[in-house]
Order: sequence, then structure tokens, then C-alpha cells
Amino acid sequence: MRSISCFLRVAIVFLAVTLVSGCMLARNPAPMSILAPAIETAQRPADDAVDWSLQVQRPVTDAMRDSDRVLVRRSPSRLQVYAGAAWLDSAPELLQALMIRSFSDTGSFAGVSRAGGMRTRYSLASELRHFEAVDDGGADLEVVLALQVNLIHQRSARAVASRSFFQQQRIQGKALDDLVPGFERALHGLLEELIDWVLEESAAADARAEQAQETRGRWRREE
Repeated sequence: MRSISCFLRVAIVFLAVTLVSGCMLARNPAPMSILAPAIETAQRPADDAVDWSLQVQRPVTDAMRDSDRVLVRRSPSRLQVYAGAAWLDSAPELLQALMIRSFSDTGSFAGVSRAGGMRTRYSLASELRHFEAVDDGGADLEVVLALQVNLIHQRSARAVASRSFFQQQRIQGKALDDLVPGFERALHGLLEELIDWVLEESAAADARAEQAQETRGRWRREE
């Protein structure tokens, strides 16, 4: 009986030490770098300004990219996670926030908001198809972004324009300090193209709508 009691005491002490060690490990996880790309968008000339507001919807994407994981593509059908790093938010949320900030910083819109934030004339609906680094086995990485966008007239709920945006940025090396600036350059290029496109396509859509309204008015007068 004494030997059994001694064995139980040893087992209890071992279990307690194991639990304490587990708690200590849980309190001291491996260090994680949180990445928050910083994009600066210049204010546009006053002649570019419009008198309506824009809604930016959250991009849709697949389950793998709908997370805060930094992805690396090793082959056309193989994605891995960059160890020790994470985005500040999920990739769609991060991109939506950057789009809203960049459109607002241009000063070209009466207002820019998320869905339901304000009454708007147009909205942007998008699908995030690529948001990753590509490792082809060489010494460097390449950042690849791809976004399919529809410009939607809110009142009619019809898409007035559609386009795919694509950006590639080759970066020197594979370190985290090299990767983040590569994403920033790719994002800046994509957002600049997107802003120009929205201003051009919305102006063209407004002109078509005005012309159609004048045609209908002329038909009524002729009846």
C-alpha cells in the first residue's frame, strides 16, 4: 500500500509540472510579425472631383485567402503559409480598408463608405483571386495580386463596367523585410489603376444615361 501511495504522489507531481509547463508555453507563443501595408494616395486635381459617393463592398474570395495568413505559392496548385507572419486583418478586409482610404484620400468623391454606410450612386463589387507571393525556386519572390471588379449603379443594381486588375512585383530576396514593400508597391499600382478606372467608367455611364434620358424626352415630344 505504501508503494502504491508513493507512486500516486509521484504521478500527481508529474501531472502538475506538466500542466504548469503547458500554461507557460501558452503564455509565451512563438513571436508573430503583424503586417500592415501602408499605402499613400495623392490628392487628385479638383477637375477630377464628382458630386456623388462611392460604396466599396468587401471583396469575396476563397476560404484560403479569406484569412490573415500570408500565402506563398510554390506551384500552380500548391499554397503554403509564410511562417511567423500574419496580416493585420483578413486579406479581403485589409484590401477593402485600403480601397476606402485610397479613394477618400484622392478628394475626388463626395464620400466613400462600406456597404450600408451612406447613400451612394455607385458601388464596387469585387472578387479577390490572387493575394500572395510566388516562389519559383529561385533566390527571389514575386508578389501577385489579381482582382475582378464590377462597377454597379446602385439605383438600377446593374453593372455598368467590369474589369480584371493584375499586378506583379519582383522583389529581391525572400525575407519578410523584402516581402512587405513588394506588397505595398503592388497594392499602390492596383489602387491607382482602380481609381482611374472608376472615374472614367462612371463618367461614361453618366453620359450614356444622360443621352438615353434626352432621347426618351425627344420621343415624348414627337408623339
